[in-house]
Amino acid sequence: MKDQLIEKLGELLKAEDIMSVREAVRDVRNDWKAESAKERQIQLDAFKSEEHPEGTEFVYVPHVREDHFQELLKSYEDRIEEQGKILAAERQKNFEIKSGILQQFEELIKGEENIGKAFSMHKAFKEGWDTAGDVPGDKFHELQERWHKLNHEFYYNINIYKELQAHDLKINQKKKEELIAEASGLASVENINDLEVMLKKLHREWMNVGPASRELYKELNDTFFGILRAAGNRIQAHYDILHANSEENLSRKKVLVEKMKEILGMEITNTSTWNRWTDDVLKLQEEWRTIGWARKKENEEVWQEFRGLCDLFFSKRKEHIEQKRSVYKENKEKKEALIAKAKEQQDSSDWKVSTEVLKKLQVQWKETGPADPKEEQKLWQRFRSACDVFFNRKKEHFGDVAGQQEENYRLKLELITEIEQASLSGNKGEDLAVLKSFSERWYAIGFVPKDHAKEVVSRFNNALDVKYGQLNAEREEREMNAFRSRLESIRNTGSGDHAVRREKMNLREKLDRLFAQVKQYENNMGFFTGKGADAMRKEIEKKIKATEREIEDLKKKIELMNAG
Repeated sequence: MKDQLIEKLGELLKAEDIMSVREAVRDVRNDWKAESAKERQIQLDAFKSEEHPEGTEFVYVPHVREDHFQELLKSYEDRIEEQGKILAAERQKNFEIKSGILQQFEELIKGEENIGKAFSMHKAFKEGWDTAGDVPGDKFHELQERWHKLNHEFYYNINIYKELQAHDLKINQKKKEELIAEASGLASVENINDLEVMLKKLHREWMNVGPASRELYKELNDTFFGILRAAGNRIQAHYDILHANSEENLSRKKVLVEKMKEILGMEITNTSTWNRWTDDVLKLQEEWRTIGWARKKENEEVWQEFRGLCDLFFSKRKEHIEQKRSVYKENKEKKEALIAKAKEQQDSSDWKVSTEVLKKLQVQWKETGPADPKEEQKLWQRFRSACDVFFNRKKEHFGDVAGQQEENYRLKLELITEIEQASLSGNKGEDLAVLKSFSERWYAIGFVPKDHAKEVVSRFNNALDVKYGQLNAEREEREMNAFRSRLESIRNTGSGDHAVRREKMNLREKLDRLFAQVKQYENNMGFFTGKGADAMRKEIEKKIKATEREIEDLKKKIELMNAG
């Protein structure tokens, strides 16, 4: 990108009229600043991700062609300065020309008695005046006022063509009255930019209108410029407010820059978290647009930094999405291969070998990560269908397993009764071992008929809860036992394997959110300074410990699901 900017700047500098490319050069310079901010943040992220000796500070390494770019800018600024000197010299020359015209004009008014010659010279003065270009800005109003005044004196002091003069005065009076009427409409103009444009236009047109009658000169002038003065006061008041709010607006924009830096400093690992932070970044951009004006130089610098950070965020998000798609594609290919292998076994009559093969394929399916959510369910249905074909054939071959499930139902009812009637010894270690053995025996018994599954699981959980309550068992042990029962209920459903995978995915996403939350807590602790900081840090430390306990619980649940 920066190489392209350098090439573009080089092309712009070929322009003969350097003033004509000022806007384009400004855009190139702003884009360069934005890219530099992005590079600096990337380098800072890389620096933070690596280990360094204590006390090592981050040093930004500019682009290899930074000096070349600055040399081009220096060349451009030198040409601008040179062009400015030329323009200044031209304006000074125009000032001298117009000053000379004014001096001759004054002499004409004082001494010329030949009316024809006076008008001829006045015409020449006006042509010379109109031909001369711009003068230095600090001299403009002085020269314009003198020219205007001398024109009035010329028409007032030279007694020529009375009727023509009277006609011209009436026309000029009408024009000035029309300009006054037009100026009266300025009070209803709400947009300040439009108001400025209209005010300048009316002032310029007024100054180009010749004199009206001497009697009405002051009245017309006072009325017109009184209206313009009121409009000018409105414009000035508007900019006074903007300047008053400038510092506050700049501070608010800097806060948004810091928030973007915090977001970029986070370790975002999953798509749902990326989507959530993307919403936050879009809200920051929307808030930026609602913040008002700040001083141009500072505003431009903070905007380029904010824009660069936003570009970096969306660049990282794009990399995540592309990486995720790559992983999804790889997992899809693996699952397509597993489906093909399952289909190879679906018509087999080697029940023992094919059963083992399909079980291994099912394990591999569980271990394979998800494909694209839009395709995952379809892939699973195809795989499950191939497995179901084989196991339905096997079921028909070996007979109905309903009898075995009825037997399992009877055995589990007997075990529940045994648990309900069991007496605790009072030795916590021994009693915990007994309760754990009940759970092991329960899980060793196979499935029961679906219409009894909910009933026996509920009775089993209630019976163990009573015993654990008598034992006053640890919260973690009771919670894990409850999770085991819930897991069994999930596996007993028609879509057990899929439901288990979905549960595992939910737990992992929650785990990612908790890791990010701990990271955020740790980052926030660095911001607490001053009075009350210790209390706030202790409160955050409590939250961190509670979150870490929850993380450990989730890890154990995931391990339990992997083992099952």
